[in-house]
Amino acid sequence: MVSGAAVLLSCEMLPHRNNLKFVTRLVIGLCFATLCDLQVFAAEEPGFVTLKIHGDGGEVAQFRAYPESAVKLLFPSGEAILEPDASPEKWQPPSVDILKKIHIAKVYDLKRRFNVMGVSFGDQLFIFDELFGNENSVAMSQLMRVTGAAPKNRAAALNLVKLYLALSNYRLEDPARFMAYKSSESERKHATENTSSFADMIGLSHSPEAVRVGATYRVDFFTYDTPGVSAKISHWKIDVGAENLKERLSEHHVGFHETYSKATSETKEAKNAIHFSVAIMANGITEDGASTDLQFWESSDGPGVHRVHYYYQSHEKAEKLMQDFLEKAVAIIEKRPWLDSDGKAVGTQALVIMTNEEKKILYASQLFEGETSVLELSCASLSNLMAAQNRHLPH
Repeated sequence: MVSGAAVLLSCEMLPHRNNLKFVTRLVIGLCFATLCDLQVFAAEEPGFVTLKIHGDGGEVAQFRAYPESAVKLLFPSGEAILEPDASPEKWQPPSVDILKKIHIAKVYDLKRRFNVMGVSFGDQLFIFDELFGNENSVAMSQLMRVTGAAPKNRAAALNLVKLYLALSNYRLEDPARFMAYKSSESERKHATENTSSFADMIGLSHSPEAVRVGATYRVDFFTYDTPGVSAKISHWKIDVGAENLKERLSEHHVGFHETYSKATSETKEAKNAIHFSVAIMANGITEDGASTDLQFWESSDGPGVHRVHYYYQSHEKAEKLMQDFLEKAVAIIEKRPWLDSDGKAVGTQALVIMTNEEKKILYASQLFEGETSVLELSCASLSNLMAAQNRHLPH
């Protein structure tokens, strides 16, 4: 974009009257180009929701909250409670420069049924939660732009990624606890003993690694699904540019991709799709007398899916369970008849957002109520729940 000063300089350098028409055309052209640029920037600006925030001291303020779809879903009243969280101040080491510019908090609904991670900067509020999947990277990219947090080197890119995961997936856990480090790296001293020994055990030769490709840093690393526990790890690949952050892979079960990468006959679209594999199967009985068929489906990218089928002896008990789910839901995204393969209604289905009452953590559930049974599919990621059903999120 050319500034007004540049236009004036051009005028001074054209002393002859014959050039007046040319200057006029030049100025008009530059103004038109500037207007187009502004329109492009405006179009790229992500949508937001004006959210009335209640502080812990009773004060009330308005924020522009991002991402738009997530805020509308979780806070339909347009109000929320914000409580500052000082956890990042205790991180070892607290080396993320952006932390000096922002305020981190937990954002609750007015009934305090759940909380999500929040970052405020001026009058803007960015919310993060594993439930939102790729929307987290959209919020992080906008946060990077408004704070001018472009990474200047590999260490800065890695620090931004650590902050991103602490907000989106680890609920402000210290990155030193969930990152897996190779034993030869100096950063190892900041990790737990469990972390370094596990890195050695699985032969991580590079985690974490940040490689510059053009103007983008490609960060490749491993984390623990549960900090301090080495049973399960996740493999991440995240690109960090000057104004954006993008996840390329979130493999929660290392080695899962191998059976698919060897299938040379698969189309490119099929290879890029998320695959699920049954990892656990069991049976049980609930307190209200239902016999259950339980499964856990591992995912090739992102969180897996829990499947529970409740079987009752009567329609009334199945209906009551369905109503209990709907009454406890934080949000009901969709509720409609459940159709069989012939298009005949055989029950009710609903897509809802639920919360773990103890931990205040969100998850998505797809519910199907039949004559004497209820089928529940649940996942920490809304997009993965949709992928497991080969469905798109309803509008």
